[in-house]
Amino acid sequence: MKKRGQAAMEYLLVVALILLIFVPTTFIFLTNVRKSSNELTESKLYRLGNDIVNTAYEVYYQGVPAKMTLRADMPSNVVDIYVLNNWATGANQFIFIFANERGNETLVFDSDVNINGSFDELSFAKGLKSLIISANISADGTHYANVKII
Repeated sequence: MKKRGQAAMEYLLVVALILLIFVPTTFIFLTNVRKSSNELTESKLYRLGNDIVNTAYEVYYQGVPAKMTLRADMPSNVVDIYVLNNWATGANQFIFIFANERGNETLVFDSDVNINGSFDELSFAKGLKSLIISANISADGTHYANVKII
């Protein structure tokens, strides 16, 4: 009888030891995977935002009818994309809002040239996108670069 109790106790100690190693290791692994995923998303958006602003600069100075198309992979957790522009003061910003474990974060890319664009939910849905950046002239004669995502 005493041998059975000892075997059961040894079995429980082995299982407890395995769980003591397995649970924290799994937690650390999943935390690092989530952190890497967020860093990858942020890196993709930084590269994409800089590419958009640099291409808008090129197209703007080439003038109408200049147009360039970029291909990019949009990450899954982009919440919104918009452009803030005040052409009178020269304030032009291309903005991404994306979700991560800390909540929503904003990435702002300043443009030296007038920039415009409006985006719907399909524009920032996950997947491969074509970004068409073209030079345009508004009704009042102001030159600007228009960004369209399809």
